[in-house]
Amino acid sequence: MTVYLMRFIDDNIGMFLCRFLGVIIRIKRIFIPRSKEIPPEKVRTILCQKYLGIGSTLNAIPLMKAIREKYPNAKIIFLTSKSNGKVVSLCKMADEVLIVDLSSFATFTRDMFRNMLYILRQRIDISIDLEFFAKFSMLVSILALSKVRVGLYHLCIRPGGILTHPIYYNPYKHISEIYFTYAVVLAGVTDKRKYFSFPLLPSFRDSLENPIRKNLGLKENKPIITVNVNAGELFIYRRWPARSFIKLLNLLVSHYPSYYYVLTGGESDVEYVKAIYEKVEGANGNLINAAGRTSMEELFTLIEMSFLMVSNDSGPMHIASLYGINTTAFFGPETPIVYGPLNKNSLVFVSSQQYCSPCMSVYDSKKCLFAEKCADNICLSAISPEYVFSSLEDKFLRSNQDAK
Repeated sequence: MTVYLMRFIDDNIGMFLCRFLGVIIRIKRIFIPRSKEIPPEKVRTILCQKYLGIGSTLNAIPLMKAIREKYPNAKIIFLTSKSNGKVVSLCKMADEVLIVDLSSFATFTRDMFRNMLYILRQRIDISIDLEFFAKFSMLVSILALSKVRVGLYHLCIRPGGILTHPIYYNPYKHISEIYFTYAVVLAGVTDKRKYFSFPLLPSFRDSLENPIRKNLGLKENKPIITVNVNAGELFIYRRWPARSFIKLLNLLVSHYPSYYYVLTGGESDVEYVKAIYEKVEGANGNLINAAGRTSMEELFTLIEMSFLMVSNDSGPMHIASLYGINTTAFFGPETPIVYGPLNKNSLVFVSSQQYCSPCMSVYDSKKCLFAEKCADNICLSAISPEYVFSSLEDKFLRSNQDAK
């Protein structure tokens, strides 16, 4: 099932159903008033929803930590897609993960029917909707018969009446802070510092570092720079151009040969990463193509082992950020205000020369208004490899070289 089909169904059928149900719920509240609050100790089951976007899911970790603490007796169920499910499980964001296969309308319908039957048996107390302005997740909250429903609200995009705790989406705040507002509104959390302490991700290093080094041929005495040239299948136009990565890698391996440069990627990225790998000159064994060769746990561990991560705006960039390692990120269609790395030891490249950047809009189902038709991604093409190399030298590489 394509993203475009999902958007079309959500924007049209979803909007109609939400408006209709919103009116019914408002009328019901007039005649049968009901408290919007549940004492924390009485909350038994919480349903969370986030179907797409590993980066967004990872940035909900501080919220989920706060929810876990404030509702200690609650079972947390996370409903998500296949691609996100592994991340939710690894990060221990929920007690139970329910998977929806989005590959076709038939598999989606089958999985949702089965999951909804299970969810209804759980008697949901609180529904936490982590989608931006999708109508589908609102409908699930209603169908789950949840007593409290919290999510992002906008009058013209998400009809009123359905959410008991509507949250204002502030486009000038980081996504992790936007999500954390849920905990403030739901449970009155005021001190967020302990929920944002690094590292935010669990460590798999003790059990997986040695197998990874053996598999990829990494010696212990050489620092690792992981390089993610991908940006996920849904938003590939967030990629810094391949030619730019090739030029940067050529500069890095020639000037700093004492590092390993490990190219990461999933199974769908193998060919794209291979094409870049084969065009880098003079690597002498320092450049390693790990695309398609690591599990999700191993990717987490590899990034945790690294001295530096160089990445597009993507899931691996957020993994590096949440581990607190040195992070470099490229932004163009998306804004770093909302999705930039959280750690202070980060370096963000974003072109300020293009009027159309950023062009991704959560108010319009995250359609990329220009980049989907932009053959060359001019906002990202404008970021010079030479400038990136010089900045990496100044912030990370030269000082680390001097320290050896």
